[in-house]
Amino acid sequence: MSLNYFTPLSGLLGGSLIGLSAATLLLFNGDILGASGLASSFVLAPRATLTTSKHQWKLCFVAAFALTTRLYVTLIDPDALKDDRLGYSQNIPIVSPLGFIVGGFLVGFGTRLGNGCTTGHGICGLARLSLRSFAAVMSFMATGILSATSCSTTCPLHPYLRTGYDTVAKHLPTETSVAIGTVLASVAAGAALPGVLRSIPPKATPSEKEDIENDYRKIGPSIVSAAFFSLGLVISKMTVSSKIYGFLNVKGLKDGTWDPTLVCVMGGGFLISFLSYQWVKGFQVFKVSSFGEVYCLLCHAYSYYKLNMFLNIYSF
Repeated sequence: MSLNYFTPLSGLLGGSLIGLSAATLLLFNGDILGASGLASSFVLAPRATLTTSKHQWKLCFVAAFALTTRLYVTLIDPDALKDDRLGYSQNIPIVSPLGFIVGGFLVGFGTRLGNGCTTGHGICGLARLSLRSFAAVMSFMATGILSATSCSTTCPLHPYLRTGYDTVAKHLPTETSVAIGTVLASVAAGAALPGVLRSIPPKATPSEKEDIENDYRKIGPSIVSAAFFSLGLVISKMTVSSKIYGFLNVKGLKDGTWDPTLVCVMGGGFLISFLSYQWVKGFQVFKVSSFGEVYCLLCHAYSYYKLNMFLNIYSF
């Protein structure tokens, strides 16, 4: 079986960066990296998210995420967000406007109902061995695979959820979408700046002063976490729709277009996130007090693996 579009190294690297993003928020802020939770706070409580110090780290996260992506595309790889297969490969469907609306509604409703998304459940939840997260991951993966595989040209909903290849712009993203993204990134950065520069009111009580200081301490780690998250998504190409569809559409196993890169991304993210939980009381599989102990445990695991391989080869 040939895997023409499989990119394991970039998938593992990107996934590891996403895991580092989750680990940074967990260990320095005590927060869970949940993309749907971050997004919903701006929709359900926009005023509180934009104005109160308690939520300032979320605004800084969004601003740093957008700016990191913009800088990466501008300075490192101008084609990082472009999907070379979209519009040119007949195996990759083109979603219609109605398809985006229906899909967006289902994602929004589903993440609220399931209390998490691929980052919250897949990277953080599985890392703390949550049965609820395991059930959620199995559910949305199975549903995604079923939907991508079964929605072919013979599907009754195909004319409504898909559109023709002639509607795809020659280069995606377009100049307009890039300009809009740049403006949104600038607005987010401008909105976050007052929180970064905010000083403690002179009449604040000791309790209020402590709360404001704790909120302020969260800003730095959230910026670093957002940068890791952005780089992880871009490097692993999880911003490219054909990479996601290439994994979910198992019909690609027959013609060599199936792309298991997503498995590498999830695996890399899970491993780093799992290690970070070993410093969180109540979620430890093994107790560690330093990075040296983690290194030793990984070395012992590798040695055990090599020993088993040796015994199997020589039939001891």
